[in-house]
Order: sequence, then structure tokens, then C-alpha cells
Amino acid sequence: MESYEQRVRNIVNHLTPPKEILMNDCSSTEEEILNINNTSSTTSTLTWNKQELYEYLEAAPDHIKVAKKKLQEIVKDPIFAPKYNMNVQEWRELTLQRAMVIIKAGVISLAEFNRDPMKYLISMEMLNLVDPSLSVKLGVHFSLFGNAVLNLGTEKHHIKYIEDIDTWKLPGCFGMTELGHGSNVQGVETTATYDKTTQEFIINTPSDSAQKFWIGNAACHGQACSVFAQLYIDNVHHGVHVFIVPIRNADGSIAENVRIMDNGHKLGLQGVDNGRIWFDNKRIPRDNLLNKFGDVEKDGTYVSSIPSKSKRFGSMVAPLVGGRVLIAASALNISKMALMIATRYAYSRRQFGSKGNEIRIIEYLTHQRRLFPMIATSVALSFAVEKLKKIYCEPNKTSQDVKDLHVWSSGLKAVVSWTKTNILQLTRECCGGQGFSSFNQIALFKSDLEIDMTYEGDNHVLLQQVARNLFVELQKGRYTLTSPSHGSSLIYDYQFQIQTLKWRESNLVSSLSSKIMSQLDQGHSLEQSWNHCLDAITLLGKSFVDRITLEEFQSGINNAPSSLKQVLELCRNLFFCWKVNEDLGYFLCNDGLDTSVAQRIQNSVNVLCSEMLPIGLDLVNSFNIPEQFIHAPISKPDYIQEFRYGLKRDY
Repeated sequence: MESYEQRVRNIVNHLTPPKEILMNDCSSTEEEILNINNTSSTTSTLTWNKQELYEYLEAAPDHIKVAKKKLQEIVKDPIFAPKYNMNVQEWRELTLQRAMVIIKAGVISLAEFNRDPMKYLISMEMLNLVDPSLSVKLGVHFSLFGNAVLNLGTEKHHIKYIEDIDTWKLPGCFGMTELGHGSNVQGVETTATYDKTTQEFIINTPSDSAQKFWIGNAACHGQACSVFAQLYIDNVHHGVHVFIVPIRNADGSIAENVRIMDNGHKLGLQGVDNGRIWFDNKRIPRDNLLNKFGDVEKDGTYVSSIPSKSKRFGSMVAPLVGGRVLIAASALNISKMALMIATRYAYSRRQFGSKGNEIRIIEYLTHQRRLFPMIATSVALSFAVEKLKKIYCEPNKTSQDVKDLHVWSSGLKAVVSWTKTNILQLTRECCGGQGFSSFNQIALFKSDLEIDMTYEGDNHVLLQQVARNLFVELQKGRYTLTSPSHGSSLIYDYQFQIQTLKWRESNLVSSLSSKIMSQLDQGHSLEQSWNHCLDAITLLGKSFVDRITLEEFQSGINNAPSSLKQVLELCRNLFFCWKVNEDLGYFLCNDGLDTSVAQRIQNSVNVLCSEMLPIGLDLVNSFNIPEQFIHAPISKPDYIQEFRYGLKRDY
């Protein structure tokens, strides 16, 4: 009978083209295919202290670590144990019960959010690892509704509402999105008309397109909603403002002149009761206007220190940027957890090879190219996301900090959530049928967190905000253009890498600016000109994020203990080469790289994957994800025993 090795040789001979048409060194040789198990890695002895890397990536001060340990103890309560086989009503009830445990423990509160935002962020990130529905439900209540009261309201609102928000006596909703308007918040149709005779605002839904839509906590539990509405006084329009509007009574019945419907079954997050809200000339007291940036006096006089409607709106939404920060940080943690599960499985699972000596699936190049670049990317993004969190939590922000916070949160929310979605798909596939099982966690994360790309700002729209800022910087003479790094072949040198990414970004800024100006000169409107360039504008936003990620990564390497530098540099090189390889067409079509250098970068991905092979498992086991949150059976060293007959998982 024909041997396994001979069959493979016959297949290779059949598929390999004649030698005269093989080009460069791109094609694998017959020997390379047959000797997949043999790597000539230069990193086979590369070692580091996994706990040291864990703590370096965690980057948390001691009091944060104490808070994390407290929360880890709380979620050991059996109510937080994995449970999947439920209908929507059961999901919602379990999520509410879990939320009550967290609130009663006092680990999540507006007071904490105001006093120590970093502690609040990290606590919410951890809850997302436990149950995304739980973190979203609490996030709607505290990060959105509560944050609106805290940062858009004044002392009278803080006195009236904050204690009740912290104890869940006043469950809240966030009424920004409408059926007809999501990303364009300034276009919402809900109206708030001031009646000076009664000193009340009349909140009204003028059409079905103005119904508040996808409002978390609205379908079942919310009693008050922070409603975004167009303010009118004596038929004069004053722009979008935010009002606290009761939607349910204390007994849970729907408030007068309010209509609510359930959004129903969704792709994921079944534990969150999303609903739709209509207001039928609902009257609320004048004091229910959150008046930090604009107020209405008893006689109907409008008062604001910011005369421009658009600038006033910008000031209103700026404090709410924390949602984007939290999405980016949580998405990164989910990415790491999925990679830990899939990589552990890949180093244990064997398939094909000689009898009794089957090959671990991680040794196949196709597996390495799916997992290792994403591991490197997750390490790289750790440093950029950490910098974003520090900017957000800075109590005394400069004007530059405020600008950076808006741009960085917009860009990183988009790129990290897209990266997470890609990682969840790749890891699902890398785990084969096991990735389809809810028990192994990845599948549920896929459905629950699909929303990340479109809530708190559609990713494509957010990247336009990043690009717009770069154009403003260029217009004001504050943007430095960069030349391509021709003549250099040191692809693992940081200076070469950062110049390469800076060139792509600056080339896009320069060429797009010229293209838009040309469109304007031809008589097109700014909106038309912008729309004609949206594909490249989106690429510019991504390019900005890639560049700042590499810069922060290198800063992290510079500050790292010497024992960690080598493994971090390996990750940086793979991150850079993978990013350039993904966009190689742009670099070559626009003369950003010499062809020979581009070829080396392309070929280096496989080389770096082979160098990652001996250490990949240790690397993911160094990720700063608490082990207690990983319960996937395939993540265990002897995963076969996790499926022995008689072992039930009553999830």
C-alpha cells in the first residue's frame, strides 16, 4: 500500500509548477512541506517570566489590583456561573439578578466613576469577560444614563438623582438613538418645547421615525431616560439638549403619555432589554433639563456660555466619550481571551501525520498565520489602549488632551472592535467544530459583541472624524509630511517601521487633501467631494491608528524590563510586517516601498510565525486575563478528559 509520505510527495509533485516558472523564494519546497514539524527557529530558547509580562500588560496600580481581586471574589458567586440554555425572558431575569449582586456590593457606582474612573473602567472590562449582557446593562445605567446626569447636569441634578442611580432605585436608559437617526445625533426629531406658563418642557415624538430605538433597559426595567431632543422656545430652535424624562412609575407601570415596545429577539445580548419609546406631549418640570451647557430661565430666556449650536453640542457629547474607551478596552480583552482558548487548543489538538505521531495543528502554517499575527496585534494594541485610558482618566486635561481623547477614542474604538470581530471569526474557525460550541465561549462572544462596530458610533463614521482632524492639522500647518524610506532594507528596525507607517498616513493626508480641493474647484459641494473619497478616508483613519499603535508599542518596549524586550520586539516585528502585508498594494502602487523590500516584508510573515511557534503558548498564557474567566473545555491541557462520558455541563 502506498505510504502516507509517498502520497504527500505525489500530491506535491502534482501541484508544484515547473521550476522555470517559480519566482523568487516565495514558493515552499517539497522538503519544507514534508518537514513541517522541523523549525529552525532562533527563538527556541527565548524565555521570560510569564507573571512579569502579565503584570506589565496589566499596568495597574496596587489599589486597582486590590479592586480587581475583590470583584473576582464577588463573581465566584454561583449566580455568575455560565448558563446558556435560556429563553429571552430568562436571560433578562438572570442579567438583572447578576446586576443586583454587583450594585449591592458597591463595586460599580457613579461615585466610583467620578472619583476613580480607571478603577471603574477596569471593573466594567472584567464584567464583560463574565457576561457581556451584564456589562452592557450596567453600562447603559451608569456609563450612559448616569454619566449624562453627572457630566451634563449640575448640582441640583446630582443631589436629586445620583444616590438613586447608584442603588438602582432609579434604573436608567439613554435615549439618543432614533429609528431615523443614529450616527447623526444633531438630526434627531424628538422635540422639547418650553411652556413658560407652566414652566414645563413638552417632550414629543412627532413621527414614527422619531421613536427612540434600541434603548437599553427600556423594555422592562428602566424608569427614567436621558432623552436627546431639539429644544424650542417661542418657535426659536436652540439645538439638541438632554432631558431627564420619567418613562415608568415606581411600581413598574408605564408613565402617562409614554408608549414603550420591546425590540424583541436579537443576534446577541439577550440579557439586555432593548426597547422603543414614544412620547405623546409628555410634560416634565423645567429642572429636568440637564443644564450644564445651556439653561432656560423661568420666563423662557435661553442662557448659554457657548453661543454656537454646533460647539455647544460638541461640548455636550464630549463627556460621553467614555463609552468608546470602554468598548476598545473590553474588545481587546475579549480578543486576548479568544486567542488564549484557540492557541491552547492548537498546541494540544493533533491531526494528520504518521500513526501514533500526529501533528499538532499549530504546526501547520495556515494555523500559525491566523493566530500569531493576531497575538502580536493584541500585544501591540495593549499599549495604545492603555495610553487612551490614561488620557481619559486624566483629571486635569489640557486642550490637547481633550482633542487626543476624541481622536484616539474614535480611531481605537473602530480598529480594536473590528480586530476583535476578526479574531473571533479566526479563532472560531481555528477550533473547528469545537469553536461552534457555546461551552467554548468564542461562539457566544461572536454573537454578543457583534454590536461593538455600530453602537457608540459607527466605525466608518468614527474613522472619518479621525481623518477630519488630520486635515485640520494639515490646514493649520501643524502636520509634518513624511518621505518614503527608500534605500533601507532593515525591516526589523523600528525607525524604518515607523517611517513606513508615517509615510502611508501622510501620503493619504496629502493626496486626499489635494483630491478634495480639486473636487471643490470642479464645482462639487464639500459633501460630494468628501463622499467621493470615503474609501481612502477610511484607510487614512486606520493608518493613523496603526501608526500611533506602533509608536506606543515601541514606547512600551523602551520602558519594559530587559527580560521582556526580546519577546515584545518579536511581536512588534510581526505586527508591523502583517500590517504592511495587508496593505501592500497601496505601498507598491504609491511608491512607498521598493519592490525588493516589499517582497522581504511579505516573506517575513512566515519567518516570524516560525519564530513565534516555540513561544506562542507561553505568550498567550502571559496575557493579562484572569484564569477564572476561562472555562472553555478545549482550553484545558488534557481537553479530551473534559469530554469523558458521564461529565455533564448543565449550562
